[in-house]
Amino acid sequence: MSELPQRREGGPVAALRRDPWRAFFPLGVLLGWAGVANWLLWALGVSHRYNAVFHATTQVQGSLTAIALGFLLTFVPRRTGTPPPSAGTLAAGLLAPVAVTVLAWDHWAAAQVVWAACVAAVAAFVARRALGARGAERLPPVFVWVPVALVAGIGGAIAVAVAAARGPADEPELWLLGRGLVLQGLVTALVVGVGGTMLPTLTRGEPPGPTPARGRRRLAQVAAALVFLASFPVEVYASPRLGLALRAVSAGAVLVAVARLWRPPTAPGLHRRLIWIAGWLLPAGYAAAAAFPGQRTAALHVTFIGSFALLALSVALHVTLSHGGHPAALAGRPWQVRAMALLLAAATAFRLLLALDPARSRAWLALAAASFVLATLAWSALAAPALGAGPAPE
Repeated sequence: MSELPQRREGGPVAALRRDPWRAFFPLGVLLGWAGVANWLLWALGVSHRYNAVFHATTQVQGSLTAIALGFLLTFVPRRTGTPPPSAGTLAAGLLAPVAVTVLAWDHWAAAQVVWAACVAAVAAFVARRALGARGAERLPPVFVWVPVALVAGIGGAIAVAVAAARGPADEPELWLLGRGLVLQGLVTALVVGVGGTMLPTLTRGEPPGPTPARGRRRLAQVAAALVFLASFPVEVYASPRLGLALRAVSAGAVLVAVARLWRPPTAPGLHRRLIWIAGWLLPAGYAAAAAFPGQRTAALHVTFIGSFALLALSVALHVTLSHGGHPAALAGRPWQVRAMALLLAAATAFRLLLALDPARSRAWLALAAASFVLATLAWSALAAPALGAGPAPE
């Protein structure tokens, strides 16, 4: 990510405003541990509560949200040549994933209200820069999926809060609609918007070209995003299979076409190939869920772990090493990256085995959770020196 020269200011707050990823990425990893700890403790018999809502909420609205916000608050100002986030925006972004994790164990409605309010501040920050004159000049049309993602996440959170306050059993359709928008819509649209913008650079080293305002192309992306959003009420109120298929086609087609995913990575570095694979696995998981609706939850974990988690950790590693003073590691195949990839693949496989062999559910959940934690530890082993380093020279 290119950066315009900025006046250096001292102090930890100023440093964090320049490099928000330094706080958000480690936070995302820690919250990921919290999200799978529930499964691990339950599988080992330490905990007796099977809290699926807490797990899903913490993984997406906690862990993945923290990593996504760290990237957006770093990338958007640098790409658009606009001021960095204020201390208030940073505080709201850091509070959102922590608050939802703390409250999601029992207070579902409160968790969504606090999360939505905090993310709204970040959404306003991104929208002003992405949709303004400089954003139109410097960001491609596909980036409109990012503000759409944040709005969808906030709308879904409000729907979940209302359904939770009334009782999910009394508002099952509203609950499912809100959960779909939050758990799938938010991150998927972020992947399409950011991936369509950055995957050619990250995987093939293609420099970002000039991006003058293209009204028709931007409108086409808005139309595609609306079809994607429509897939959620279609799934809940009409046909689950059709809704999932619409999701696979609308999001997958845009990502594949704009990022030109049929072109394999050419830039050196194993993490780049992982980013490319994660891009393909996003529509693959939705397509599998549409094809096998009886195994919907298991199939969606191909998207959740194989795409979302792999992409988040790989992109976070790229940002951390390139901006943290260790760019040479990006060109190789460090054992930490190989271990992270293999362990996330194992976590996905164990989660699929849970659906095929429910009699051994505790064992498969324990193995899946342990694999995920070990994958993030491998990530941390490579990223930690760069996270603690000073800002990279300009």
